[in-house]
Amino acid sequence: MNPPLEKLRLAAIVIGWAALVVIMLATLSPIDERPHIPGFSPNAERFLSYFAAGALLSFAYPRKRWLVLGGIVALAGGLEWLQTLESSRHGVPVDALVKCGGALLGGALAGLLDRMAVRLRGPARPQQPRWPGST
Repeated sequence: MNPPLEKLRLAAIVIGWAALVVIMLATLSPIDERPHIPGFSPNAERFLSYFAAGALLSFAYPRKRWLVLGGIVALAGGLEWLQTLESSRHGVPVDALVKCGGALLGGALAGLLDRMAVRLRGPARPQQPRWPGST
């Protein structure tokens, strides 16, 4: 695999998992302690946070993309249900759908960009033998 691409995937692993931790903390914290992005509606914040996590982790784990996206969708549903345990929060199915849509679109974008990167790199070159005369 391409070394610069590997470095990008490693960065996506770290940032993607950090994004999920922030999402979990923001989702389960009391409403007045939840971080906000100025100028964005709560649905836009939900969508963008899950879009980023879905895109980053789908890019980080290209061979397990569907498993990653399924896990993020399950996490969104679980966190939405757990919000009902916090007195100042409420879990509603529409919020979960916005989150799932963000994660799935982020994953789709990561898959599209991955395919484009493969095409731009061209066909894989055959490996050269390490030692003269070896096969």
